[in-house]
Amino acid sequence: MNLFDVIIVGGGPAGLQCARELSASTLRVLLLEKQDGFGEKLCAGGLTKKDMAVLPLPDHVIEQKILRASLHTRRRYAGTVTSEPYLFMVNRKELGSYQRSLLEGTTVQVRTGSHVTEIRDHQVVLKNGETFGYRYLVGADGYSSVVRRQLGLKVKRRLVGFQYTIPVKQERAEVEIHMDARRFSVWYAWIFPHKDTIAVGCCCDPRKANVQKIREGFHLWLKDKGIDPGDARLDSYPISYDYRGVKFGNVFLAGEAAGIASGFTGEGIYQSLVSGQEVARMIMDPAHKPVELALALKYNRDLDRILRLFRWAGPFRAALQELLMVLMNKEWVRKRINAQFTE
Repeated sequence: MNLFDVIIVGGGPAGLQCARELSASTLRVLLLEKQDGFGEKLCAGGLTKKDMAVLPLPDHVIEQKILRASLHTRRRYAGTVTSEPYLFMVNRKELGSYQRSLLEGTTVQVRTGSHVTEIRDHQVVLKNGETFGYRYLVGADGYSSVVRRQLGLKVKRRLVGFQYTIPVKQERAEVEIHMDARRFSVWYAWIFPHKDTIAVGCCCDPRKANVQKIREGFHLWLKDKGIDPGDARLDSYPISYDYRGVKFGNVFLAGEAAGIASGFTGEGIYQSLVSGQEVARMIMDPAHKPVELALALKYNRDLDRILRLFRWAGPFRAALQELLMVLMNKEWVRKRINAQFTE
């Protein structure tokens, strides 16, 4: 049986970022990815300047750099234009391939097609029966994390996302967020432009909203906006925001396995990159204080406060959304909200 100092289960943004950070150490590291490639996940694909601060991306990985964004309600509109990009559209496969390329020439061993099915005492077992030993184990294996299950942490708080990926003939250059309490309750719909497609979707918490009603509202909204999905498939996917911590003895969780996404926006790439990086630093230095992880969690809490405010508003939710639009047209409010994505 091969022994490693660290085994990382999962090759998403969190696992690959963790491996990249550990590659600078003398630790013997193995990353196991069950798929044959990296980045195979449905996602709106929007990164902010916060993401870029953790993982700077070269231009060939970025599909679009966004200067324009708009927020819509039924009756109002607030737009913002910046002199420098603050949103960056990526294809998840391209992002995964780039992150994987950063491990070339390092001592980190990477194995694809390696499905972990069981965790034993200091051992992982693959579907084909192979076993590997570890000193530290990192679960970065997403929503259905086998490592999280081994820790006995059931996912109780989750979002369900719906999204069409629609081909377009002409590139769009603006990110759109649409709030409509009739259609989406406290959540919203998005339009994210990519190279030759747009990602159009919405999400909700099935414990706090009727999923079927949200789905129907989403299609009514599409009709209202004149958006025809054509032959595009409506994909559905879960997002865990059931955060319980990242360190459990010699076992760590990162990314969606840690439930570190936002329960309001569904945003998770930034949180995944930060958690993967901080877990690596905690392994290399047990005295490390994960300050950047604390900031990511604070960001989530700030978004949770907005979510709770909308839930508290109840039947006055639509009026509150309209009030938000009035405020968004105030320069000082726009600057403060923009700072959430950049600072």
